[in-house]
Amino acid sequence: MLGPAGPSGLRVLDIYAGTGALGIEALQRGAEMAVFIEQNARRCDDIKKTLERHRLAMQGSVQRGSALKAVGRLKGEFDLIFADPPYDLVEFEGLFERVEDAGLIAPGAIAFLEHSKMTELPDSLPGLTLSTHRLYGDTAVSVYKSSQKLVAASQQSGGE
Repeated sequence: MLGPAGPSGLRVLDIYAGTGALGIEALQRGAEMAVFIEQNARRCDDIKKTLERHRLAMQGSVQRGSALKAVGRLKGEFDLIFADPPYDLVEFEGLFERVEDAGLIAPGAIAFLEHSKMTELPDSLPGLTLSTHRLYGDTAVSVYKSSQKLVAASQQSGGE
């Protein structure tokens, strides 16, 4: 879904990281860096150990806390955002309101949101527009793209 370059050179935000598998795989496939947000302390430790085991500790950082609070503490923009909360936690709109307010969505960013197929998400979230929606059994993945285009960002910087 990311094209032939995959996540190469991208900055990744893995929210509700769990085991960190999505962000770690992105790093293994060439992502520049990844930030993992996870509330469970044991899982945070496991992500850190996995990063060390795969020699990715310098490229990954783990933030412990609730997603809604942790995103407000982050700095910088992310090109690739994963959000895979527990299915009974439906807070995508509030979450992405905070993500956008914090300036975390890079121009051209892509967000992959995993949720129950019973959860209906809107055609747009703050800073994002729905691009694709796919079903996999009881699971759905909604792919959103940044409402801010890369071309606009390029023009603002003088086209460099």
